[in-house]
Amino acid sequence: MTTAAAPQGHHGHGHGHGAAVAPPKPSGETTHAIVFAAPGVLGTHEASLREAAADEVVVDTRYSSISAGTERLLFSGKLPGFPALRFPLVPGYESAGVVVRAGADVRDVEVGDEVFVGGSMCYTDVAGVFGGNAARLIKRASQVVPLHGIPLAQAPLLALAATSLHGIRRLGDVTDRHVCVLGMGAIGQFAARFLVAAGARVTCADVNAARLAYAPPESATLDLTTIALDEAYGDLDAVVEATGRSEEIARCARSLRPGGTIALLSYYDELQVPYVDLFVKEVSLLVAREWAHDDLLAARDALASGSIGIGTMAEYVVPVAEYERAYRTAFEDPSIPKVILQWA
Repeated sequence: MTTAAAPQGHHGHGHGHGAAVAPPKPSGETTHAIVFAAPGVLGTHEASLREAAADEVVVDTRYSSISAGTERLLFSGKLPGFPALRFPLVPGYESAGVVVRAGADVRDVEVGDEVFVGGSMCYTDVAGVFGGNAARLIKRASQVVPLHGIPLAQAPLLALAATSLHGIRRLGDVTDRHVCVLGMGAIGQFAARFLVAAGARVTCADVNAARLAYAPPESATLDLTTIALDEAYGDLDAVVEATGRSEEIARCARSLRPGGTIALLSYYDELQVPYVDLFVKEVSLLVAREWAHDDLLAARDALASGSIGIGTMAEYVVPVAEYERAYRTAFEDPSIPKVILQWA
């Protein structure tokens, strides 16, 4: 990776969760942030913060995590659906911290609360895409999620837990259905856990033995280096595609029973699928986007109650000063399901 400090003076909002309706007014405060200064250029920057509104809270980040899929695409400058990315930008949408200020109109969140923050557009001199990897964040109070006892170091995983739950909910009733989760990154790990909790018979499949070792103990595992998915099965009720590789969809279709379902839990540039594989078995494709707020709340409650566990997924923690190592690991080592950055 090439590293560089973000250039000063670039003004832009970028894309994020919510949209600014007027140019932000600088508050005079700055925050230490990780930036992609340009495609392929990783660095840090003292980013200028805008003023917080009356319905917003200011959060000091304690931990955030790196989204290996989304942030790798951002880093390359080729995130599908974002053809005009503005650099420099602050990446990340998986942060957890402590509320240090609350606006006059905030009622349900208090100073001192520990909360999850799913990205932030709080900067005046860099874009927030999606803006979460910074030491201080500003977010509408109704969009943060109080943790209710989830340890701060684990809380960044709430983003992918909620995304997985959103996709599993799209499958409907999975009681006693045989569902294979293809791809055991963090999304696949949580998908498998929510499927087990919902009563499905779950098989976890991957080419990486280390990832399979993280699978929930109630599931079966399939090592794809020894047998292909469509050679192992032809009668699955559903497959959760969590690899992000559209070329796997045809293989998923061949592993299904007639009328089976493929749930797409990844983000794809485009789908390249031989139609005949879907046609022959009348396969249904379900597309799941990112979480809705009620998914965040439901995932939070499942994690807080212990009905869904995270295993060892949050064990790889790197001080933010070593951000280069953290990003290199997240982008290059598939055996580590999640890299957590420690900010304080």
